Amino acid sequence: MEEHAVLTQKKTYLEQKRELLIERRERLLGAFEEAAKTERRSGRLGRIYERICRTKEFLDTINRIEREKILAASAGDHRYAISSLFLHECFKDLTADSDEEFFFVTGTLINDVYVLDQKTEFQHLKRTAIAVVGQPTSTHKLLIKLEQFGHRLLGCFHSHPGKGPDATRPSGIDEDFQKRLEDGGHVAVAAIFSRDGYVRFFRMDKAPEIEIYGNGVEKHGDNIFRLTNINQA
Repeated sequence: MEEHAVLTQKKTYLEQKRELLIERRERLLGAFEEAAKTERRSGRLGRIYERICRTKEFLDTINRIEREKILAASAGDHRYAISSLFLHECFKDLTADSDEEFFFVTGTLINDVYVLDQKTEFQHLKRTAIAVVGQPTSTHKLLIKLEQFGHRLLGCFHSHPGKGPDATRPSGIDEDFQKRLEDGGHVAVAAIFSRDGYVRFFRMDKAPEIEIYGNGVEKHGDNIFRLTNINQA
């Protein structure tokens, strides 16, 4: 856990550079405003303006590089690791009552493997036995919070009615939602849980690689697993 904290807190070179450039831009804007009040005819205004333009250009370049990195990552292999204990906890929460449930999952990136280990819940507009709809404002606030803390959306977990592996097949709505996430550059994997402990992982671009750590989970098919001893979890 301590290693995870270090990995999530360490800032990349681009992140550090962006912060420095943002601070420089704010100082230059303040200097430009002050100069505009007292030195309207001097060349200092022009020099400050040129520096503001260069700083903005550098910031735009950094933002473009990071967007391209996200798109490149979304087009590559997606490897995920998740503990069997966490899967059982998710199953218990997702099937606590007869209505469908839905929440996001985040975690860390270690050696190009996304480790899913933390639930992030939000408010819902509607929950019934066959559907669940998130409250848009609540989901947006959650995504902003993840970004502020340097975390990424790594998983979208929800339950379906019915039992057996066929109950975990994604609906058209599920596929459309996942595709919108992927088109937006998200690396999140979707997971659908049945009422008797089956779970299916999927993405729309290509099949994800799923590694389960620990006991209590059996592989049933391609990215389909069955949670064992769910009554004792």
